[in-house]
Amino acid sequence: MWFNGASNVLGNRIGVILAFPRDHCFPFSAKLGFDYTYNMAEYEACTMGLIMALEHQVKKLKVFGDSTLEARDAKLILYHDHVKEIIEAFDAITFHHVPRKENQMADALATLSAMVQVNEGQEMIIHVRQQPHMAYCQYLGRATVEAGPEPWYFDIKKYLEKGEYLEGASENSKRTLRRLANGYLLSGTVFYKRNTDMTLLRRVDRREAKQIIEEVHEGTFGIHTNGHALARKILWAGYYWTKLESNYYQYVRKFIKCQTHADHINAVPSALHNLTSPWPFSMWGIDVIGPIEPKDSNGHRFILVAIDYFTKWIEAAFYSTITHSIVVRFIKKDIICRYGLPTHIIIDNGTNLNNKMMTELCEQFRIRHHNSMPYHPKMNALPSQNEQGSRGSQ
Repeated sequence: MWFNGASNVLGNRIGVILAFPRDHCFPFSAKLGFDYTYNMAEYEACTMGLIMALEHQVKKLKVFGDSTLEARDAKLILYHDHVKEIIEAFDAITFHHVPRKENQMADALATLSAMVQVNEGQEMIIHVRQQPHMAYCQYLGRATVEAGPEPWYFDIKKYLEKGEYLEGASENSKRTLRRLANGYLLSGTVFYKRNTDMTLLRRVDRREAKQIIEEVHEGTFGIHTNGHALARKILWAGYYWTKLESNYYQYVRKFIKCQTHADHINAVPSALHNLTSPWPFSMWGIDVIGPIEPKDSNGHRFILVAIDYFTKWIEAAFYSTITHSIVVRFIKKDIICRYGLPTHIIIDNGTNLNNKMMTELCEQFRIRHHNSMPYHPKMNALPSQNEQGSRGSQ
């Protein structure tokens, strides 16, 4: 047995759940018509549950609650003695304290009794049922009357059901119909198509398709999704028809509010230009990682990273600060001396990477110096993509 009682601004209420080993459960809640403290409400809930157990001829009982049922107040002594008298009627009974989060069902019943208006002497029955499918799927199952002309799959269904062709069909049409029928399945009166992943998608007519779109977009579980997301949701539900794409796009376009409040793409469309390196170590991208906290034992807080666009080879060095001279020395020592003169160096717009010393270095060795786009320094993509790996290696 689980019990719970509460007394607050919503009112005084109690909730009890009596569970039997054979999965039988009797939930019960009541609204108290008099002023009670929290501990008094807990005793009321426990007392009601014990009496219910005796009425069902229970002799062995385990009681669970989030209250210790102590009698520190003088008002609780009578409750404590009354519970002791009821306990004597059981052959075996134990009390167990559980946290409030593990007593949610009894707490929900107590809260429900406080929120529902019930007259004195009146009882209210609450039905709880299992719903295995989504609401729009159940609603669709009741719509069996087709409206308008024959559905688009009529000829395929007729061939699978009776082995007959349409009147006046040519040999070429019959051959095509037999080939199409291999991808379909008829189970009773329900028509399915085998998807590429071997799942079965129910084929629907024009009326059912309209009901599905309405329920998925704006029904009980609809969230007014856009056309592409709406189509995916319909496929996940297990339905399909030939004009699915065009139908959902036309349907969504009719909703002005959905179009107004949708996320708009403000980026200017432009062609992408791939950065290709003709041979190894001819094009390098350089970027700085940091500051890194906490710094290492040597006081280093920054990592200067260079990556070759052809081989994706990475060179990295650790420094406490990144100055103009450090960047120039890194290029000479770790790139030019090891891998030869590059043709291009791509860096972001940081001041420590763009300076007079860097310009003189590029002019001296005839290296083409390029900057990434100024509005987005991480356009220097390859070095930035390796920042997470460099951090992890620390």
